[in-house]
Parts: sequence; C-alpha cells; structure tokens
Amino acid sequence: MSFDVLSVPALNDIPASYTIGVGRTFARDLTLSLLDGNVITEADLVKRPKNELELATRALTRRWDHITEGMRYFDWRLRIEATPEGCYPSMAAESDTVWAAIQTEHGPVSCPQMFIGYALEALEQVREGLGQTVLATLYDAFRMLPQAATPACIFGLASYCYWYGEADETEALAEMMSMHDVKTLEDLLTVTDVFTRKTFFEGMPEWAVFPRRKLTRNQVRRAAARNDYAREVVEAMDALWNVVTFYGPFADVRCDDVGADLIDYSLLLRWHPDDQLGRVMDDFLHSTSDGEYVIASCVTPLKVTGSDFSRWLKEMEATALLAKCVERVLTLFEERDRRLARIMVRV
Repeated sequence: MSFDVLSVPALNDIPASYTIGVGRTFARDLTLSLLDGNVITEADLVKRPKNELELATRALTRRWDHITEGMRYFDWRLRIEATPEGCYPSMAAESDTVWAAIQTEHGPVSCPQMFIGYALEALEQVREGLGQTVLATLYDAFRMLPQAATPACIFGLASYCYWYGEADETEALAEMMSMHDVKTLEDLLTVTDVFTRKTFFEGMPEWAVFPRRKLTRNQVRRAAARNDYAREVVEAMDALWNVVTFYGPFADVRCDDVGADLIDYSLLLRWHPDDQLGRVMDDFLHSTSDGEYVIASCVTPLKVTGSDFSRWLKEMEATALLAKCVERVLTLFEERDRRLARIMVRV
C-alpha cells in the first residue's frame, strides 16, 4: 500500500492536506466504512467521483469543514496517514489502521497566540479567587481538547527541559555543578544560564499554573452579579459546561497509543507579552530534536474497516463544539486585553 499527499479544498480559506493510502483494497474498505457510517452522503455524489479514493477524500473534506466551521482561534488541520508524522522510527504501518492527526497549518507553534493574564487579573479584582476559579475550570475543558500550550502545560515543559522533571531547579543545580565541574552557584552562573522556578513565574502568579476552585458556584454568581465583565465571562463558562454535560461523548484526545512527545499545539496561551513562556516553548522544541516526537496536537489510530471513522468524526464534532465554547471565553479575554491596551495608549 502506498501513500501520497492529496491536496483538498481549503478549510476556513486555509489550504490543508490529507495523506490517504491509495491501495485499491484500502480505498474500497475506507469508502465502505464511510458509507456505512453515513459520512458519505448524496452531496458527495453530485459530481461523479473518479474512484473510491476521490469519494472518500471528498466526504472527509466536507465533514471536517463542517466540524471546524466557525472556529476562531484553535488551529485544527486534519491529516490522515499510515504512521504519525515526526521522528518515531519504531512505529510500523499497519495495513488495516490509519492515524488521524490534528496539526497546525505551518508546524509546531505556528498556532495563534493569546494573552490571558490581564483578563484573569481583572476578574480577581472583582473578587479574590474569581479569576483563579475560572481558570481552573477552563483548564478542565482544555484537557478534553487537542493539545494546547497553556501556562500549566508550559510549566511541565520547563520541568522537563531545565529541572530533570522536578518542580524546581534544586536537584538540577547539583547535577549542573557536577557537569561543569564547579563548586558554587556563583561559579555555575559564570559558565551557563540557570533557568529557575522564580524566573518562570516572573510577573505571573503561581495560580496561573496551579489554579484552584477557590469559590463555590453561588459565590461566583454573586461576584458576577456586580460586574458586567465578570457576568459575561461566567455566562460563557456556564454555556461551556452545559456542552460538557449534555453534548458528549467527546473524542479521546489523550494520545496514549502513540508513545512519543506531541510537539504541535493548537493554541498558545501566554500570561503577558513579557513572560517567560515563549522562551520555554522555544527551548523545548529545540530539545525535541534529540528524541522521538510526533508533529501533532492529537493523533488517533483508526481502523479502516468498521465504524471507527464515523464514530471518531461524530465525537470530534462534539469536541469542536466544546472548543468553540472555550473560544467564546477566550474572546472575552482578548477583548479585555485590547481594551486595556487602548487605555494604556491614551494615557
């Protein structure tokens, strides 16, 4: 079975691609699976396809276009391939399985970037604990979506890159001093840069990484009732959790089966423009060149036969609905950030 990249119509006016096996048996089995799952519809047959592969590609393009329609921030490009794209030589292709990968258009960290600190700090000013409670709840929603780089996620990358998996530099310092053959921290700083936990949190509260639900639901509502902006955010969060409660099941995006680091991110959330999160991302991506990685924010193995494709697409439709609700909250964050920027310019 051979694999070629097929150009398909733009998703949200941005070109995308699918890699689909072109073996005759593969194309037939995939097309039958999509037919049985009602993924292929009359709309895909208005213009007679040249072969099964063209029909399957047309149906997947239309369905993914529908799933991601209206998405504003998250960069979800679908790619179907024999093995996940990246540096992972130990994974062999299986004739009855393909991988559905969600990637960004231009590769790792080409996704949109947003700053959320000003908005959450404004909520904290309405009532202490309100911004932290909103962020804790929002992080739960992010865990149900293809990988995004949040401050919490990036702290984990900092631990991996600088501190040997620990929560701060304490253990790493001893290892670094031994490596550079120095006896004191002062001597170490003359020969190498030391990225510390304090550096990571410069200008950013620790609850940006470790938020807790400090307020009860009733306390959140009472706080929101006295501030228009807080009320908008809380209403958007209520809509989000309405989707979580009633619109599943959602796609499993944990990606446990791939066994390598995922190095693509559908969205980058930073605290402020002068934070250290961008530096950590750069250092992490540089370090991955020495290991095994997959260029995707989510990758899922799917059987060519059976109902895997249709089930996954249906679950991704619910997942995309959740993502759009998250985007509504982020839109309010962005509007607050822009409003503050205009005020600072006028001053």
